[in-house]
Amino acid sequence: KLGIDVIATDRYRRAGTTCKRSASSDNSVESEQKTDMKTCRSAWGAEGTRLGRAAGMRPRQRTGRWQRLQCRAAKAPGHKRGKESICVVGGGFGGLLTALKLDSLLWPDGKPNIVLVNREERFLFKPLMYDYLTGECDVNDVAPRFEDLLESTSIEFCQGEVSSIELQQTTGKGVLSVGRDQSVPFDHLVVAVGASTRFPLGVPGARELAVPFSTFEDMLQVENLLKDLEGRSGPCKVAVAGGGVAGVELACAVASCLKNRSDATVLLLSGSTEVMEKCPAGHREAAKAEMKELGVEVLDTARVLSVEEVEGQKQVHISLGGEERVIATDLLLWTVGQAPATADLGGSYVFPVNEKGSIKTDPYLQVEGQSNVFALGDASFQAPEVSPYVATAQVALQQSDFCAYNIWASMNGRKLVPFRYMHLGEMMTLGRSTAAITLPLGSGFTLDGIPASLGRRIAYVIRQPTLQQQGRVGRGLLEREGGEAGKALGPLLQLLATEADKFLRQSRA
Repeated sequence: KLGIDVIATDRYRRAGTTCKRSASSDNSVESEQKTDMKTCRSAWGAEGTRLGRAAGMRPRQRTGRWQRLQCRAAKAPGHKRGKESICVVGGGFGGLLTALKLDSLLWPDGKPNIVLVNREERFLFKPLMYDYLTGECDVNDVAPRFEDLLESTSIEFCQGEVSSIELQQTTGKGVLSVGRDQSVPFDHLVVAVGASTRFPLGVPGARELAVPFSTFEDMLQVENLLKDLEGRSGPCKVAVAGGGVAGVELACAVASCLKNRSDATVLLLSGSTEVMEKCPAGHREAAKAEMKELGVEVLDTARVLSVEEVEGQKQVHISLGGEERVIATDLLLWTVGQAPATADLGGSYVFPVNEKGSIKTDPYLQVEGQSNVFALGDASFQAPEVSPYVATAQVALQQSDFCAYNIWASMNGRKLVPFRYMHLGEMMTLGRSTAAITLPLGSGFTLDGIPASLGRRIAYVIRQPTLQQQGRVGRGLLEREGGEAGKALGPLLQLLATEADKFLRQSRA
């Protein structure tokens, strides 16, 4: 089961689940056997030598990076003899849901090996990061561990940073190098690495002094910094750079956390003439009204020029209306400069990208020039005339269904389906127990306040990646918001979700 047949020569071909030795018995073959068993020992150790001899194998020595990667891949996650392997890189919305969808499909010739590779051990449900800051959900609601999410699936999870992708142009197969010494072979590859914060090079001091809000570690860091400000005596000021949806949500969350401090100031620095300028009018009006209620000060057309630290405070130099100003803050939060994380995939990454670094794909989400490599989410790009949409979590959610089906179709000789985006509306939190929901009805219908907050939380319970996670998050929501009845019904909801998950998987089997 070590997979020694990965480098089997023409003398040793696979037959079912074993490899048989050639009938040749001349002296040159005996000499070659001695050399090749030495190679076997070096590649797989004593266990490889024992199994190699037991199988009557003499793997021929090969050189070169591709063969070395194949040797390592023989013991890698997802390597099971006789099965094709699908490797999904990136555990965000697009990557995780693609892997789960692939696992749930019915495979006529047997389910392939599915491996999910991600740098972090936790999945991050980014829309709930703001709710975590305001105390409306716990850490396992917003960032469950992959091992918990995948415990009832056949998906293998491989934690580590991708160092390189080796792809054979002739066969389309490849090997993914993860970390220093782990390799994952694949027949089909899905790239869903998402986006990461990229501080602009033209803003000195931003990378060193500003705090981003994009990852699990960022969320915990901001939580600790806000707790420190809450317990500190004297006035405090927090500035949020970015007038988009993320900046407004973060500013409202910070203002809610510091609401009990009358001497706390929250400042939103928006580079455009209006906050959330690409959002529906109802969304913008609801956000402006709530920011006014929370006391968030908004500076439009404010562009950050540089950041420096003086006597423990951040001095933020901005351009406002053509004039330069300096704002002293205790904390500068950064929500602008999101870029595709394709640059983190290693030096051998050779897929076609646009000027922003997004992978170019066709309407079927296949990477240009590669029939067995797919890309989706923030790291992918389609021509505007094909799919005119903005990269959001909603897009990645919908792409995951198409991506999983098209991989299944390509492996089973079926027709691929082009991706078509259906806009379902927009939701955002505006601080503790308030939100805004805009539905695509006519020119746009907007609901805000407490009803919108409850509707948003219920929608995100439904959007959780697995039934078991839906039960966990739904239980937490009931116990926090439902009073005594909610505390009684919460465990029942989680139990029902767990049993429903078991029933569905048994039905598929």
